[in-house]
Amino acid sequence: MPLLPRSALAAGAMSAISTSTSTSTAGITNWSARAHQPCHPSWPYQPADFTRLDPGADGAFYAAARFVTHIDDAAIARLRAYYAAALPRRGRLLDFCSSWISHYPPEIEEAARAGALQVLGTGLNAAELAANPVLARCVGKSGTQWPLVRDLNAYPDLGDVLHEDEVLDAATCVVSIDYLTRPREVLEGLRKRMKKGGTVHLVVSNRCFPTKVIARWLRIGEEERLNMVGGERLTLRTRRCCTLLTMRRLSCLFWME
Repeated sequence: MPLLPRSALAAGAMSAISTSTSTSTAGITNWSARAHQPCHPSWPYQPADFTRLDPGADGAFYAAARFVTHIDDAAIARLRAYYAAALPRRGRLLDFCSSWISHYPPEIEEAARAGALQVLGTGLNAAELAANPVLARCVGKSGTQWPLVRDLNAYPDLGDVLHEDEVLDAATCVVSIDYLTRPREVLEGLRKRMKKGGTVHLVVSNRCFPTKVIARWLRIGEEERLNMVGGERLTLRTRRCCTLLTMRRLSCLFWME
């Protein structure tokens, strides 16, 4: 399927839906931020907003491995710089909607190799996940085989694949939140497994598979897309939401419970 033409990372959301003593957000202060103000006092979206042009099974659509990057090199460099400032070096990190590359900086990759940081991954293509060197190959306490092939639109609760002792220090999702038809359920599942102080980082680009992205995404501009991602936390017990502004053509939401 063709991608929408623009290639640079345009918008993103970094959100913390729980808290963790092992997660440091001190480096984020190096990025210019503004408080995110929800445009609506309650959930404003309708079921039709989360329909798609192609309602077919996601597993079938993503059955063929795509060993490509969906954002350009400049956007990847900016994202890695942000991750270097924001992500923990110890504990447990979940990359959901992952693929063959997670765009983590060398510091995170080294922490994973050294065993200080466990990086779990979920995605829709087994070959892509198998090719991602930063993802842990293990069986979790709940019996989950990692990396995990999972359709989050069919099975959105990530809390049920993690044992109650397998809490997360952080989670990331790169250019995929706009494909989720049940994003609140996905984020709520993450919240249940987050340590105090944990962060969830949702990165949004201005490219997409137009037949698979949610319907409202195609009707709105980049600023409203950020508002929509921020609005998806309305039913969650989050404490703080900020928009990072300093990355050229990239702004991000960050929130904390």
